[in-house]
Amino acid sequence: MKKINKKYAEIMHKADNAVGRKEVVRLLKDAAQIKSIFDENFAA
Repeated sequence: MKKINKKYAEIMHKADNAVGRKEVVRLLKDAAQIKSIFDENFAA
């Protein structure tokens, strides 16, 4: 779980500092996937 949280925080930080629109969208999609994995594990 800590690895998932750390990876999510890292991706969100990268998205915050990203320059291009496409880069931001890609990073936010990656973060959403990680967030859904976290939510599945937390709910189960």
